[in-house]
Amino acid sequence: MKKTPRSDRRRPSRKASHTPVSEAPAPRARGSHGQPSLAGRGLEPLSSDFFATVPKGVEQVLADELRELGMAGVEAGRGVVGFRGDVEAAYRVCLWSRTATRVLKPLVRFEATSAEQLYEGVRKVRWTEHLGPDRTLAVEAAGRNAPAGPPHFVILKTKDAVVDQIRERRGERPNVDTERPDVRIHVHLAGPQVTISLDLAGRGLHRRGIQRAGAQAPLKENLAAAVLRLSGWHEKATELPLYDPFCGSATLLVEAAWMALDVAPGLLREGMGAEGWLQHDPRLWRSLLLEAEDRAGAGRRDLGSGLRIAGSDASAGSLQAARRNLQRARVDAFVRLERLELRDVDPPWADAGLMVTNPPYGARLGDPAELLPLYELLGDVLKQRFPSWTAWVLCGEPSLAKRIGLRPASRIPLFNGPIECRLLEIPISDRPATLGSKPGWRKPSTDAEAFARKLQKNRRKLGKWIKREGLTCYRLYDCDMRQFNLSVDWYDGGVRVEEYYRPKKVSAVDAEQRLRDAVQVIPEALGVSPEDVVLRVRKKQAPGQQHERRDDRREERVVTEGDLKFWVNLEDYLDTGLFLDDRLLRRRIRERSSGQAFLNLFAYSCAASVAAAAGGARAITSVDLSNTYLAWGRRNFKLNGFDPERYDFHRADVLQWLERGGDRKRYPLIFVAPPSYSRSKGMRKEFDIQRDHVWMLKRIRDLTAPGGEILFTTNLRDFELDRSALGPWRVENITEAVTPLDFANRPRLKAWSLSPR
Repeated sequence: MKKTPRSDRRRPSRKASHTPVSEAPAPRARGSHGQPSLAGRGLEPLSSDFFATVPKGVEQVLADELRELGMAGVEAGRGVVGFRGDVEAAYRVCLWSRTATRVLKPLVRFEATSAEQLYEGVRKVRWTEHLGPDRTLAVEAAGRNAPAGPPHFVILKTKDAVVDQIRERRGERPNVDTERPDVRIHVHLAGPQVTISLDLAGRGLHRRGIQRAGAQAPLKENLAAAVLRLSGWHEKATELPLYDPFCGSATLLVEAAWMALDVAPGLLREGMGAEGWLQHDPRLWRSLLLEAEDRAGAGRRDLGSGLRIAGSDASAGSLQAARRNLQRARVDAFVRLERLELRDVDPPWADAGLMVTNPPYGARLGDPAELLPLYELLGDVLKQRFPSWTAWVLCGEPSLAKRIGLRPASRIPLFNGPIECRLLEIPISDRPATLGSKPGWRKPSTDAEAFARKLQKNRRKLGKWIKREGLTCYRLYDCDMRQFNLSVDWYDGGVRVEEYYRPKKVSAVDAEQRLRDAVQVIPEALGVSPEDVVLRVRKKQAPGQQHERRDDRREERVVTEGDLKFWVNLEDYLDTGLFLDDRLLRRRIRERSSGQAFLNLFAYSCAASVAAAAGGARAITSVDLSNTYLAWGRRNFKLNGFDPERYDFHRADVLQWLERGGDRKRYPLIFVAPPSYSRSKGMRKEFDIQRDHVWMLKRIRDLTAPGGEILFTTNLRDFELDRSALGPWRVENITEAVTPLDFANRPRLKAWSLSPR
């Protein structure tokens, strides 16, 4: 048995890279390269014995890797790389390839312009040579424009052809198991051309066999490995340090350590996709695993002491996940981790090396505009603190890549799932830039100066009122100037900037310029550091779309509202945990709750419930679907000296809770502040406030004590209360009475006091 070359340590000579893996003698007559002969069967011969699939853009990287592994006849296509060899060659690729997604053994290729031709083509494979009736199978299809039918129909027709043939020959048929089948059949469609293959990899080679912890938008392992190979790390691991300042759950760090220590990426994987295949050679597979185990042990022993790999992240949750993943990958002893904000990052070692990183780019974690300051800061950090390093930055948003402000030596197109990215190679000058120096395009415009003056004027105007009310959280600015379509809120030294969705008449370029202007002048105008300014962009949501969690830093601060205190989080969510424009509503609840039972529906972080407790409510029930927000509410109670155990926190879908009759109690005071639209995982159906408010309020009426009051609010601008459908209720619009001074110029809230008769 031939040993696998050390493909990740050094690039072999051209001669070595083309050395074929030895082929075992075939038990029956075969065509070229060990492929079963298809002559006389009306089927097209295949040029490669095996195909390895790969993410778009990584084809040549995989081709180079396969040559280094000793594969012969390597030929790159679109999303696939073919190679020649025997079963041992395929097993080695399954075990050692870091960049491949699957390894396919093609069985037949034919043309099918109808479902009947597809069925007959599939049946010409001798399926009893590959699986029997005691095995399970799954069929997957990829491709498009097939005249034989859409992919889901092709899957069903292929399955029928396979099981029908086996039933005819063996008297029984195999069962389908889409989760853990013994044999996976892959169907590739390219117009009328159909290729039927066996998938020897199983669930995908990017699954490394470690139970991944954490990360909202993880990078697939095989793409991470491709990024590292493109950076040259596989050739320089013993010479240079490697650092990732956005390490997240440590995907890049794990792959980098495994490359450097000669650990096979499939070593920890549970089994392989070919184990249920009738032609599987378990002794061969076991011998390859033993070889890989020996090499991993030698790598840790001989190479680990000189390895320099480090990562950092601003998120405590991500760092916890990174540590768990490094431990599960058995490389935690070789990687340094530290929790750091990007502004605090410095080179982990004195000599220059590689920075390889995948910063957030907004495709899954919010709007890209929110990340403009982060990318500008990344460029500053690279110029000022990492002289002579080379940064490799994977970026999925062109506007963000430009904000780095450094000219890439190369831009390599890659695909992270459906997201088209560019891998930027950024060599850093050996002369550090002057601290605080900025490119000309980053200097604020003349309009920004007027915006800064407006902020300061508003602050002076509100000064006496702020002091009289005892506030450390309030709105300073809300679209006061047409060209700056945003709000600015003060949270006791922290500043939350929220850009509203861009009107169609405003160009994206102008909106981006104004947003950049605002973020640059706010720190000086309000006397805070740039790191204390948090930017969020609120966009119109499509039907059924939810605002996702933005970050996982878990950094909170306490703000005051008179004698009440509340926890807020400016980073992790679109909302902060305290609705500032509800301030007078909370005061109204406090004034009317003495000795009363109070019900808070859609309670969020329970700020209204805290106000009721401060007003002397005898009983308080807070209902919300989120455990996170109810736990937040309990901490708000404790912060104000109230024992949360005295009160009821009920996790439930409010609509279902109301439909069931609630808790059968009667409340003199009820506060309901539903979202405009909601469709979370725990809800049985979506909620639309305009459509569903009458139904909801009538259910709440059944929980209202005689003479009781319902305080109902919404921030939906075009909402219309359907008074006629409510019946003989006392209805009072209290919007003006409960709008605070800092929201008077642009009220966001509509509010009613309702009393059923």
